[in-house]
Amino acid sequence: MKYTEISLSGKGKEKRVYYEWIRLTACFFVIFNHLKGYVLFQNASGAKQLFYMVLSVITKINVPLFFMVSGALLLGKREDIFTVLKKRVSRICLVILLFSLGIYTECRLYALAQGRDYEFTVKRFLYGVFERSLDETGAYWYLYAYLGFLLLLPLMQKIAGQMSRSDFYTLFALHFIIWSMFPICNLFLRLAGCESLSLAGEFSVPLATTAAFFYPLTGYYIDRKIEIRAVSKRKWAGLCAAAAVAICLSCLCVYLDGAADETFISLFDYVLAIAVFLAVKYTTAVKIPALSSGKTAEAVCFMGSLTFGIYLLDHYFKLVLYENYEAFAERFMPSLFASFGWCAVSMFLGGTVTWLLKKLPLFKNIL
Repeated sequence: MKYTEISLSGKGKEKRVYYEWIRLTACFFVIFNHLKGYVLFQNASGAKQLFYMVLSVITKINVPLFFMVSGALLLGKREDIFTVLKKRVSRICLVILLFSLGIYTECRLYALAQGRDYEFTVKRFLYGVFERSLDETGAYWYLYAYLGFLLLLPLMQKIAGQMSRSDFYTLFALHFIIWSMFPICNLFLRLAGCESLSLAGEFSVPLATTAAFFYPLTGYYIDRKIEIRAVSKRKWAGLCAAAAVAICLSCLCVYLDGAADETFISLFDYVLAIAVFLAVKYTTAVKIPALSSGKTAEAVCFMGSLTFGIYLLDHYFKLVLYENYEAFAERFMPSLFASFGWCAVSMFLGGTVTWLLKKLPLFKNIL
């Protein structure tokens, strides 16, 4: 398969620019996922509720896209466990420790500024890091899931290398049955006044249902095994139709359930993520190659390299700035646009701070 690539001057390596477009899209949605705009459908009605609901459903492609890019980048390599531990696992462990400590310290200082007491001990910090129970660190769950993926990376690389079309379809079908069909069946059973079904605790298909394994394998397969230039118009139409049906079914289930249940909002996130991944790749690498070359590519690659830091720093800014920002912004614009505005503010601030931190030796190696 051929790719539209650029050589980044001074770095001596090539990047597939569509990865960076996907990362930027996912980063924006990750930030939006934790804002008021994400749950506006709960207090709306009619066409406005439907619009907000569709937006919330689409937002859930954020983490799947990140995992899919990781799979596309890492699963084609061949690394032993010692290399992975030294090069990758140690990095994520250090990120978890440093940024959790930063959030913990910020919470302590913020509490003192408000005249509140706040327990600040080494024991609470260490236990909180292991349990992921420290205040304001809930969004860091992705790091823990990613760490689990890395610990099995050499095995996953071998699996990906041998994965056939039928293997991928099997994973996809199992994910569809367990992740989508089973919750839908239970929803209609509840609506009919019947008892919901529960899967036996001993039953587990982790490669098909655990996000940290399923999405990387999916990303690797669709990136390496699908010739994007050879996809016919008929297949594109089918993919668009599947995405539209996925959105409609997700919204219907959210509406019938009557609550903002993540199960139904994320019901078909994998279908939408696959569609977006392929669409971005086709648009930037084939349809509009100017998006993957020259100054545009350099700018996108630069911004894409900052997304990890932006994700890590968002809660730092949110803790001290968001309340005042929201009160100010909503005086001049609807809540949805205020949330979009915060995404832009957070990405700008986070990107700037990440760029500065990467000039320091320690942070350069982990961000």
